[in-house]
Amino acid sequence: MGQTKEILVISDDHQTLHLAGKALQKPGYKVVFADKGPLALDLIEQNLFEVIIVDLKMSDGDGFEILKAAKLRSSNTPLIIVIEPGEVKLAVKAMQKGAYGYLIKPINFYELQVLIKRALDQQQMLTEVVELWKRLDKKYAFENIVRNSEAMQRICDTIARISLTRSTILIQGESGTGKELIARAIHHNSAHRDKPFIALNCGAIPEGIIESELFGHERGAFTGALSVRKGMFELANGGTLFLDEIGEMSLSTQVKLLRVLEQKEFMRVGGTKTIRVDVNIIAATNTNLEEAVRQKTFREDLYYRLKVITLYLPPLRERREDIPLLVQKFIEEFNQENNRAVRGIEPKALTLLQNYHWPGNVRELKNCIESLVVTSRGEYIRVEDLPPYILEAIHPEPEMSFKIGTPLDEIEKEVIQKTLAYVNGNKTRAAKLLKIGLRTLHRKIKKYQ
Repeated sequence: MGQTKEILVISDDHQTLHLAGKALQKPGYKVVFADKGPLALDLIEQNLFEVIIVDLKMSDGDGFEILKAAKLRSSNTPLIIVIEPGEVKLAVKAMQKGAYGYLIKPINFYELQVLIKRALDQQQMLTEVVELWKRLDKKYAFENIVRNSEAMQRICDTIARISLTRSTILIQGESGTGKELIARAIHHNSAHRDKPFIALNCGAIPEGIIESELFGHERGAFTGALSVRKGMFELANGGTLFLDEIGEMSLSTQVKLLRVLEQKEFMRVGGTKTIRVDVNIIAATNTNLEEAVRQKTFREDLYYRLKVITLYLPPLRERREDIPLLVQKFIEEFNQENNRAVRGIEPKALTLLQNYHWPGNVRELKNCIESLVVTSRGEYIRVEDLPPYILEAIHPEPEMSFKIGTPLDEIEKEVIQKTLAYVNGNKTRAAKLLKIGLRTLHRKIKKYQ
């Protein structure tokens, strides 16, 4: 059962009170009545209501004073005003001061129900928006960016300084280092955080389509263009456009992108009308753009236009001191997503993760921890839980050689010893590598003591 919704009805007109009470007599509603101005003000001060209905004309109270008090108490609470016939100007004034809607006496039973439902729907939407912003604040706040390493500390200090600028930003780093996360953090902590953040992976869009994706197209601009379509620049107007893998963009598209950056205007594909936009550009690449300029696969003028502010995200192997914090963060995240209760990771297993070279960077680590959380059978992630590719990369398979004439028992004993050492004592895995049964392995361990 949902939470009871409290609705305050303020009026000294008993017919209005009676009709409001009758219309709101349904499960989930609790109606509170106030037939005097001072009582209404006390109730507003002491309680939070989902909806407030105010009669603008009361013998002992000013409806506008009550309206003001309600907005000060909770600016998001929908306020519905009740007016006399011929007082629409008062209704307009009240709406300008923040009222949600109005009803004219005598109140229509069904109109009241519809307006209340719409007001409650708006309240629910506002609540969800507030919760969304709270989650975004938590996810993209600088405090949530793992930065135990000196390199990441410097990056976060830089982000804090540049978030309030409108300068073009270029983020460089290997795949999986978190370039989009940093771009979103910059946007979310900027003055235009309430405007759109639009991301486009330039490397994933075919050359013949990317211009339409960026600038939109008019109807009939090409085969299949059945209607007008806005591009990413229009959708991001006022906010941020994140161009990932900018180094994959064709030279012809680079020319048009440079024009937009310099003149802040463009035309849709197949169009003749100039469209002006104000968009903050954040570009990212995992390629060496300076080398691309030398190879003449990337325009020099665009490169310098993009790198007004440059951030370099180090690979995970250069910030190993961040791994323990990242591991714990991902464990908590995937516990919540998968209804798991993994408490942490054993120190020896964590050391192995820190010693691994992580070619896929933070993305690879995140995928690894997700798998470990989902498949773990204990409260802590152990060495034997780690995937074989990590163990084998850290501990290369040892080579063994024997002199001619070495007894077979001695060879077998050494092979078993070194295999057990290689798998950190995991007998099940050792038996698989030796291609013998687990019971056979136990018997031979006992035999060779």
